[in-house]
Amino acid sequence: MQKVVVIALGCPKNTVEAEYLLGIFQSKGLTISNNLDEADIAVIHTCSFIETARAESEKFIRAVLSIKKKRDLRVYVSGCLPQLLKEKMSSLFPDIDGFAGTGTLRHLPDLIFNKNFDKLLLPPGGLNNSNYRMLSSNMPSAYLKIAEGCDHRCSFCVIPALRGKYESRTIESLVDEAKALAGSGIKELILIAQDTTSYGLDVYGAFVLDKLLAKLSKINGLKWVRLLYAYPSSVTDGLIEVFKEHKNICSYMDIPIQHISRNVLSAMKRPLNTAGIIEKIKSKLPDIVLRTSVMTGFPGETKKDVSELVNFLDLGYFQYVGVFEYSNIKEAVSSKFKKHIKPTVAKERRILLENIQYSIFKSKIDGMKNNIVEFLVESCLKEGNRYHIKGRSSFQSPEIDGNMMLADDKPLAVGEFCKAKIRNVNGYNIRVYI
Repeated sequence: MQKVVVIALGCPKNTVEAEYLLGIFQSKGLTISNNLDEADIAVIHTCSFIETARAESEKFIRAVLSIKKKRDLRVYVSGCLPQLLKEKMSSLFPDIDGFAGTGTLRHLPDLIFNKNFDKLLLPPGGLNNSNYRMLSSNMPSAYLKIAEGCDHRCSFCVIPALRGKYESRTIESLVDEAKALAGSGIKELILIAQDTTSYGLDVYGAFVLDKLLAKLSKINGLKWVRLLYAYPSSVTDGLIEVFKEHKNICSYMDIPIQHISRNVLSAMKRPLNTAGIIEKIKSKLPDIVLRTSVMTGFPGETKKDVSELVNFLDLGYFQYVGVFEYSNIKEAVSSKFKKHIKPTVAKERRILLENIQYSIFKSKIDGMKNNIVEFLVESCLKEGNRYHIKGRSSFQSPEIDGNMMLADDKPLAVGEFCKAKIRNVNGYNIRVYI
């Protein structure tokens, strides 16, 4: 039996798609492997949202091709990079056996098993969910991708070109998948899409994320339901209310604002009332933990714009802020703007904002010292007579918000929920004790 390895690069949305591919391959009789050295077939699922992601994808492809030169290995590239470069991929990487864009992943097995199949599968758009899914880790959390594509036209972003128009999955299909995940032992479900808060508009004629969340919250076995990638202007009163009504919906929301200056937001083609939306959320849900993402160095950004952003962060609405330097993707509208900011200046502004936000974060956690928090255990390693336990609270999303760290003389099982008291912070990790 042939062995296949799927390598997912980039965001959690790519992780979910890779898990669908693993499930499909397994249903076709392939053996799934985590070891590239023993694989007969390698699928590299790429990201190209920003230049660094594109560079990482190309570097990884070259590394795998160097292995292909030494032994019999079939290599396929899928996802955003072939969707971005299209026919250029064949000339850039002539030794690749086939390419599948973002809208044709379900056809990748046909490309692998049928040599007469078109080598380039590149039409964008289309939902990539499958009846088959194989989780790629033993973690007690899983992502649930609720929609594909995006209808917004942010000037710095190429996602609509890569992923096509917004397409929601049905509530029924998502509930069925969530029940299957819970049945397999998943304790935390994390909702993702390019834009989660626009969910349902294309299918049901209204924003119905609140209805979806309400149904997911009733699934047996799911302790936490978490929301990422909320688009500011689509946060409805109904969505805010559902957070109040269901205790297992984490009081946490990731809502990327990108900036706060109206001048910059206008140039970005982002909602101009972002500040008011954040204020409304915090007024109705005062205990909610908010995460956001902001960008420095967008073309035309002035010192005054940066000062506005600093002042807004200083209000303390956000516990976590990811700060990114503008990536000048030539396919994006903003690449043609005038007054581009020097990378060194964008970097200085990023560091300034990161330092400011860390002080805010540390102050918030210091104010919670000795408070009892519940966290989900993700690993437990023994060193000497002590167990080093790592997990996350309901206000920490995987890989981006740090962890809860506990040293104790008793072990805890992965997937178990534990209560402990906050001691102090180390970077973005929070030390706790029992």
